[in-house]
Amino acid sequence: MKIENVGFIGLGAMGSVMAPLIVKAGYNVFGYDVGSKIEQSTGVNQVNSINDLINMDVIIFMLPNSKIVAQVTNELLDINIKSMLIDMSSSDPRETKQLGKTLQDKGINFLDAPVSGGVSRAKTGNLMIMAGGKVEHIKIVENLLSVMGNVQFAGPLGSGHAIKALNNYVSAAGLIASFEALATARSFGIEPENFLKIINGATGKNNTTEVKLDKFVVSGKFNSGFALDLMVKDVSIANSLIKDLTTNDPLSGSVSGYLSKSLEELGANSDHTEVYRVLKK
Repeated sequence: MKIENVGFIGLGAMGSVMAPLIVKAGYNVFGYDVGSKIEQSTGVNQVNSINDLINMDVIIFMLPNSKIVAQVTNELLDINIKSMLIDMSSSDPRETKQLGKTLQDKGINFLDAPVSGGVSRAKTGNLMIMAGGKVEHIKIVENLLSVMGNVQFAGPLGSGHAIKALNNYVSAAGLIASFEALATARSFGIEPENFLKIINGATGKNNTTEVKLDKFVVSGKFNSGFALDLMVKDVSIANSLIKDLTTNDPLSGSVSGYLSKSLEELGANSDHTEVYRVLKK
């Protein structure tokens, strides 16, 4: 299968920087979004109707959640698309599997390939892409996906979304622990720069201590680009999976509850690093 025309549905914070990378790689990209606009200078051809995606070889979703993905997919089915579909959103893996069964019955190939790395790594094409689905289908689009980052096979359909949620749970647990440790160290009289040097040279280092604390928290900028409500969604999915498959009383429940309460206090559109503001209070 030769891929030339790529539809990209969802031109928000992530999609608006991912789609132009596909253009630069030589593909014809047609973007669609009900609200967001993308600059013509990116080379992405923004279409006004989902009907304009009828002749795409591949259609990529970068949408808020799996329910919206399913809704948009139904709209595409109504116009009888035959494209391969790739969901790069952070979706619920169980809903991904259900949607996959519907699409399989209609002869449409479907993959999940969520990403990790945020807007900064999306801009440079250095995302971690977690691909789920049939190996032969992933091989067909591997070159396309590789334009946006490092493609790793996760397992059967839904595995990408499952590991994305679990990854963000592990990240969130480290985030909260790091924030608590930093706040306590400051109260004890330890300067942040000393805290960071020691933690990052010892066994407690993690993504938050190495990447986020100095740049977004100690600086007081709190502008990492990853919204707290998205972290809440992903950790909630992970918590549900862990309860279903592993244990009835997981640590993920506490992490999920902590983040949800923080979101209530901080409000919509808050950055996930602003959880530190709640802890300081």
